[in-house]
Amino acid sequence: MNTSNLITSEQAREKLNYCVHGVKRPPSGKLRYAYLVPGGPYSEQWDWDAFFMGVALTAENPAEAIYLKNWTLNFIENAAPDGKVAGCLTAEGWDPRLNHIKPFLAQGAYLASKALDDFSWLAPVWDTLLRVATYRFRHLWFDSYGLGAWLDSMESGADNNVAALEYPHGSVLAADLNTFLFRECTALGLIAGQLGKHQQSRELTAKAEAIREAMIRHLWSDEAGIFLNLFTASGKPVKRITYSSFVPLWAGVAPEALGRESIERYLLNPEHLASAWGFRTLSKQDPVYNNINMIKPHSNWQGPIWPIANYIYMHALIRYGFHNEAAAIAQTTTRLVLADIERAGGMQENYDAVTGLPLAAPNFISWNILVRNMIEEAKTHCDPFGLP
Repeated sequence: MNTSNLITSEQAREKLNYCVHGVKRPPSGKLRYAYLVPGGPYSEQWDWDAFFMGVALTAENPAEAIYLKNWTLNFIENAAPDGKVAGCLTAEGWDPRLNHIKPFLAQGAYLASKALDDFSWLAPVWDTLLRVATYRFRHLWFDSYGLGAWLDSMESGADNNVAALEYPHGSVLAADLNTFLFRECTALGLIAGQLGKHQQSRELTAKAEAIREAMIRHLWSDEAGIFLNLFTASGKPVKRITYSSFVPLWAGVAPEALGRESIERYLLNPEHLASAWGFRTLSKQDPVYNNINMIKPHSNWQGPIWPIANYIYMHALIRYGFHNEAAAIAQTTTRLVLADIERAGGMQENYDAVTGLPLAAPNFISWNILVRNMIEEAKTHCDPFGLP
């Protein structure tokens, strides 16, 4: 990497400072607590959008963790008695486009409590938090594998990820989902310990480890050298190299040797995921790989560069010891979005992996707020999502 023209973390934050304005909303209807929204026309509270934005804001100012706390409470207060709650909430209630909240609720609650140095607010809502966070263990769960399934690819957030797209509902054991479930149980165990619920803490921590072991047993492919989704109807892996294959590395699910193998074989390989503009969301070798500008009926995760995916890739690189490569992708991603802001006045949802030009969703602000912190985190190896 050429060190003579590096962007500093201070420069990145200054130029991306506009992102933090316009994403905060006051309480409204069923959303009783002030909340975060993607920039633009949105007024809904989305599951991982607001979670990632909350983490980004908290990383710079712990007091901003109030938005992670509020995010948690809004979902808890809108949950059904069985723990089901839509992944998107409006002032009127559930938005049915997302079947159930992605497994981030306990993580958000834990990170908020840790930053605010206060776990007491979780005691009155513990039972509901537990029901919501473990809902998928009672639904969309396969005891024979010890793993869970997305309802569909749209629920996953990576809308048209070919490793989950066009399969029957609830039939794909996904590498990203089960990583999130592993982290949810870890966070639940930590919260239970803070609340003095030590038996539950031990049980939930053991559940997290069981998920991690099941992922290595059933989703790791020795042949491919990477985590793959599994189609339960056939019992066979879904042989597609996608963004979701690397989510387990973000969380450190793989032992070091296996994680490094995936990174070297696919992530850093220009014939698969590496490009001059960042890391692709689908292998260049995949038959459907493309850089189409699309947002309806799906946002496009079949090749384009997504800042949130590159943020996750960066932390996988840090975790497995590829520190120079992590610093490089932090620079590349930051430079990509700053060029877009200079040219168009705002960022896009994703970028063409061949040209680096913007694709869908002009003036998009959501999880790309995390780009503000990439250079600093690559330098310090700090993980704002970290769980002990």
